[in-house]
Amino acid sequence: MNRPVVRVTTIESFRRWIEQSERSPYEITEQSVIDSITTFEGNTRTRIGTAFHRIIEEGKPQCEKVPEGVRTFLYYNKPKEEPVPCGRAFDVDGNKVILDVPQIKVALAYREQYPDVFHECREYKDYGDCVVTGCADVLCTTEIRDIKTKFLSNFEDGDYISSCQWRYYLELFGLDTFHFDLFIFDDYKEEKHGYDVRGLPLHRHEPITCYRYPTMESDNRYLLTEFLRWARMRNLTEYLNFKEE
Repeated sequence: MNRPVVRVTTIESFRRWIEQSERSPYEITEQSVIDSITTFEGNTRTRIGTAFHRIIEEGKPQCEKVPEGVRTFLYYNKPKEEPVPCGRAFDVDGNKVILDVPQIKVALAYREQYPDVFHECREYKDYGDCVVTGCADVLCTTEIRDIKTKFLSNFEDGDYISSCQWRYYLELFGLDTFHFDLFIFDDYKEEKHGYDVRGLPLHRHEPITCYRYPTMESDNRYLLTEFLRWARMRNLTEYLNFKEE
């Protein structure tokens, strides 16, 4: 019988569900975790993030020029327009994600800051009952950097420090230091902007740094055991396998 291959992102979705607090900006349901395992295929925000990641990874990914124009949207149920600058369109899963030049320069500046690194490095670790896998956005000699595009500013550093992602990644890659690099699109509204984020200010949050600690591996194993018990109870193990993206 084949053992499950579990993504760290899947374990993190489970952790956020069982550990969510009343101050969470949105409710995480058990069904949303199940959906992320069985049917998740990306959404508007994750695809914008994919385009941003692609610029950092490739430097000059394939894209097309988009001239300046006008954005039309509803404001209190009345049509409204605002000008948008020229930009570049990136194809992500058949969707046209459009960023403006200043936003692209933010991504390129980050790429230039870390020139001698490896991008999109995947690692696996055998935990006995299953194999856990994770993909590091930026792998340096002694540390990992993870790039997050954000569309809400009402988060706290503790939201990321509580994450299990960095704990598993440090174990998978055998390193001691992990940085979350957050890039925030200010004032984004999906119903207004959709895949076209031109004109939105984009700024980088101060890196959130996490370090290996003595009981990290045992904490990882405990959470993984809880996740696998839940997955078996919900008959989800058939969905726990890895497919190359």
